[in-house]
Amino acid sequence: MIDSINGQKILLIEHPTYGPYVRVSSYEDSMDLEDLLDDKYHVPYWIGKPEDLQLLGGAEYYFGRVVDVRKLQAILDLIDSD
Repeated sequence: MIDSINGQKILLIEHPTYGPYVRVSSYEDSMDLEDLLDDKYHVPYWIGKPEDLQLLGGAEYYFGRVVDVRKLQAILDLIDSD
């Protein structure tokens, strides 16, 4: 998945407490990601709304420590957010 605001590939980031997560810059990308994670891939997550992403409706998606990082990154890589 490519972030439509900054043009960069969305990669999993490791949070020291909560485990892997991704940052998505826009509302549209967030909705696309949620639809696919919920309806197609059935990946559990929780959402954070940091101040620096709120202006354009972006969010952080946390997946917890039990997620298979390689499989999740492969899913993210398959998502076409055009």
